[in-house]
Amino acid sequence: MDQARKVLLIGKSINFLHQVCHDRTPPGKIIAASKSADSLKDAAELFTDLEGAFQSNIDAAYFETSKYLLDVLNKNYHLLEHMQAMRRYLLLGQGDFIRHLMDLLKPELVRPATTLYQHNLTGILETAVRATNAQFDSPEILKRLDVRLLEVSPGDTGWDVFSMDYHVDGPIATVFTRECMSHYLRVFNFLWRAKRMEYILTDIWKGQMCNAKLLKSMPELSGVLHQCHILASEMVHFIHQMQYYITFEVLECSWDELWNKVQQAQDLDHIIAAHEVFLDTIISRCLLDTNSRALLNQLRAIFDQIIEFQNAQDTLYRAALEELQLRLQFEERKKRLQSEGEWGVTAADEEVENKRVQEFCETIPKMRSQLRILTHFYQGIVQQFLVLLMTSTDESLQFLSFRLDFNEHYKAREPRLRMSLGTTRGRRSSYM
Repeated sequence: MDQARKVLLIGKSINFLHQVCHDRTPPGKIIAASKSADSLKDAAELFTDLEGAFQSNIDAAYFETSKYLLDVLNKNYHLLEHMQAMRRYLLLGQGDFIRHLMDLLKPELVRPATTLYQHNLTGILETAVRATNAQFDSPEILKRLDVRLLEVSPGDTGWDVFSMDYHVDGPIATVFTRECMSHYLRVFNFLWRAKRMEYILTDIWKGQMCNAKLLKSMPELSGVLHQCHILASEMVHFIHQMQYYITFEVLECSWDELWNKVQQAQDLDHIIAAHEVFLDTIISRCLLDTNSRALLNQLRAIFDQIIEFQNAQDTLYRAALEELQLRLQFEERKKRLQSEGEWGVTAADEEVENKRVQEFCETIPKMRSQLRILTHFYQGIVQQFLVLLMTSTDESLQFLSFRLDFNEHYKAREPRLRMSLGTTRGRRSSYM
């Protein structure tokens, strides 16, 4: 680093301490380790050895000033603690808190977005904090957590507009600028939607497990239920692999690099630069930059298909359980009448029952065709997503496509995947 830049950083640090941190410590005390040139002998040394004594004085002043500024930011303004809080809350690192928050918010967020009130959601946020390990965080951090509602579009539900916010002010706003916080908001919305897909698929799986035994007495549903299980398994595999990629290959690796750079930083500019690189990296690798717009659109379409599947399966189970309940009531009534010494059912009753059962059975092909169409659309979108991954210049995205299609299920259906795979291998081998 040249002398001019170090001199500039010394001045910037002292000015930042005085103007932003309101620290009135005299520069003479901050730069205690630097030599003063009060004596004629020291002045003579400076003129005779410009490359030595002068440079060592600048170096000492730079290191002392930068170290003092970082100590003030860390001890008085808790810069590192705020950075960790961003990771835990806005980047969903605090797993127990996020899961409990989703459980509490679900009844509110399924409603239309126009019916939500921010103070209700803020109360739920505080309840989630008190019920999880988040309660042990510093009050200085917890008071900055807040709820933000995004702009409402026609047809939006609460899930589409809910977002978390983290208020920053004072000296730490120099690191967490308004632009940085907008990046955090974009990443949070993406991670929150991906986490919601995991949450939905967990509900889908629970519904399948809970209703499997109940519906055993209705063998006519076995085919359509089998279709549900297969499609749900495909979706679970896709979301688990995406979550692994986002959590470990993007967030954890990027965070580890950021934390190492912050620990080794010599001045505030190093921390700001490392933080900006961290945000740019996760924006890019979470498919939120302009170059990945096509990938992001496909991923959002996949998420929409998962929501469609949840609605379709809920409708199926609702109709099936209602039919099962009517059949059980019919059998119970028949047994009760027989126990009372009467005829179980009349011919008219039995005809009505058979007609209703027949009408239900006629709806099953419609359910099956609806699931078949849903599966076709879902697999088509996944195939297009895999093609885009395979043709990406980012090797981590190419490896993600291998994991998503580990058994070559989609490759067998999509010729472009076979071409892309060969092209990618050829390109990689040419580099070796």
